[in-house]
Amino acid sequence: MSKKTENPDSIYTQQVKQLIDLVYPQEAGLGSVYEDARHFFTLTPELESHITELKDKLVEIEGGGKRKQAHEEQLRKKLKVAEKKLEDERLARLDRLDSVALKLLTLCEGDTWQETQHLSAKFLGTVMLLTRGPQGNFARHHQRLKPLYKAVLCLRLTDKVLAHEKITHPYLSRYQGALERFEGSRKWQDTWREELALPLIKACVLQDIGLQSSEAIAILRGDEGDKDEFRVLEGDDRKQLLKINYYQSLRYIKEGLGLPAYIGNDKEERDRFNAMHEAASAFTMNTVKDAFVGKSGIGEIIKIPQIYVSIVLSTKPDYTRKELPKGYMLIEQLAKKEALNPRLAGDFIKIVGYFPQGFGVTFIPKNERGIERDQYECAIVTGLNPKNPAEPMCRVVSRNLTYISAGQDDVIERSCNLYFPANRKKLMRIGRERLTEIMDKLSANFTPDAIDDLVPSYWEPFDYFLFKKHQNLWNRY
Repeated sequence: MSKKTENPDSIYTQQVKQLIDLVYPQEAGLGSVYEDARHFFTLTPELESHITELKDKLVEIEGGGKRKQAHEEQLRKKLKVAEKKLEDERLARLDRLDSVALKLLTLCEGDTWQETQHLSAKFLGTVMLLTRGPQGNFARHHQRLKPLYKAVLCLRLTDKVLAHEKITHPYLSRYQGALERFEGSRKWQDTWREELALPLIKACVLQDIGLQSSEAIAILRGDEGDKDEFRVLEGDDRKQLLKINYYQSLRYIKEGLGLPAYIGNDKEERDRFNAMHEAASAFTMNTVKDAFVGKSGIGEIIKIPQIYVSIVLSTKPDYTRKELPKGYMLIEQLAKKEALNPRLAGDFIKIVGYFPQGFGVTFIPKNERGIERDQYECAIVTGLNPKNPAEPMCRVVSRNLTYISAGQDDVIERSCNLYFPANRKKLMRIGRERLTEIMDKLSANFTPDAIDDLVPSYWEPFDYFLFKKHQNLWNRY
């Protein structure tokens, strides 16, 4: 018997990849949230038409003779089977989505606030480190990564909102005490999970689910399926696609998913169950709707993460890692123009800082006396909520120009970060010969820089993260 091949990823990285596949897999036929939606948009209408046809035939023959009665009974059996199939498929879609949401919570939510920030940073960073950047068919890969990445950011933004003294939204205001879950309140842990976290995760995952409809796919890929779905659309096509996405996404939430079925015989319990799920589903629906139309403001809880992820996991042809900090800048600029709620945007900026989780930072290290050395080292952003947005919490992954797997956590000061042009100029004083020597040791994952190819403003950590021993960036030593 052949020896079982060892998985090249850590258990955690495997879990993240599996969860991404449960939402948006690389290949069809594996069963996923997005495949469920395509099934609903393409095949469910046929089943619904079949049910309508059976009902029409029943109306035609009701009250007939014995032969017609036998035919009527046969039609009723067929109708019952078809209606059960329709309902079973709906509940299966809903069950899969709930399962995905619960699995996401186990990966990004801890018992305390600190642990939750740590786990959320770990999830976001792992997702970012699963992409090499602008190579190969990166656009489709990024599209697969977006929904869950956005959902985690939404949850952390919602916690920020819950910390405000005054919340005006009627549904959200009911859960201001949800932060007590970090103090061990089992009641709030359960309430927050079922009535707020799950509806918000669903809103993030389903925000653009309408793009799986036949009408949307026809615009994106063309009638012959020969167009690049990630191309920049012309004005009319773009407007039409937005309308389709809006209508079909809301339709899917209402008709394709609906409400779970209560199991039991307790009337009061059933009424509470139905009331809670009706309110939660309405909250999901209204959040998605408002993210499109922007009337009540609640939609910005998912819209701000959506704008951010459109930069850090962009599907545009000109995508480059160097532009990742522009996600922060775009949110900041939109807030200044009041195109986004300034307070909510400010809350979000405090969470993500200038550099996204998983970003490869190059920096000038200091010696024991605090003097900058004539070299640079590599680090990866691993912490949320930086005290200074421009100074990320990172895991240092090189020492004396050699990659290591057990580095320390450190805040990379702005004055040492080579992303900022003034700092890159510091290294130019040490001479080209020394810089060439440095690059010989740490050259595999660097992207040439505009000022001088020898002084990189950032590095690409994908190849480093490929090794299982390097995937424990969030371990506490």
